[in-house]
Amino acid sequence: MFFRSPPQEPSEGWVARLWHEQQASDPALHDHSCHMATVAGAVAMELGFHDVEVLKIQLAGQFHDVGKLDLPRDVLYAPRRLTAEEMALIREHSVLGSRRLRKFDATPVLSFVEDVTHHHHERFDGSGYPDRLVGAEASFPSRIAAACDVYSAMWERRVYKPAMSHDEVLDRLTRGDERMKPAMFDPDVLAALKDAQTRIRRLLLE
Repeated sequence: MFFRSPPQEPSEGWVARLWHEQQASDPALHDHSCHMATVAGAVAMELGFHDVEVLKIQLAGQFHDVGKLDLPRDVLYAPRRLTAEEMALIREHSVLGSRRLRKFDATPVLSFVEDVTHHHHERFDGSGYPDRLVGAEASFPSRIAAACDVYSAMWERRVYKPAMSHDEVLDRLTRGDERMKPAMFDPDVLAALKDAQTRIRRLLLE
């Protein structure tokens, strides 16, 4: 099922508060997060996660980029190549998102989401950020998020690039290109992403 709306009103907890803030402040970011949550859920199902774990992974996908709400929009959506200083600023979003989540009362689900938010830009080969974790040093849900975030971003149209087809995105992830290598991602996650294509296409195109 496409991850569309929270089960709560804004006054009833951190999930709804962040959902409505993200939706109101940055609709494009909100849409990307919905796409990513959908893809991550499909991959988690392919990997055999139980229903509750799939929902937690979807929830983490919905808020993985919440730290971008604290960044300037003219940098986030600049229709040009960013400077080194701007790229360094963008890379702060995972830490900023983690910091936002830690303002709420700690619960096991919140801690799960915070871990994914903090580590969704780690790479399997250690080339990611913010902690340069290698392989299983990053949690499995974080490794799912890492690949699904890139998949969703490439599939979407952005001000600085056209949308790609699902086939082209999968080819880039599995074969690599000038900016990306398959070694950056957990091979089990990439295999599940490929195997989940029928479900992903149906969910994102319906």
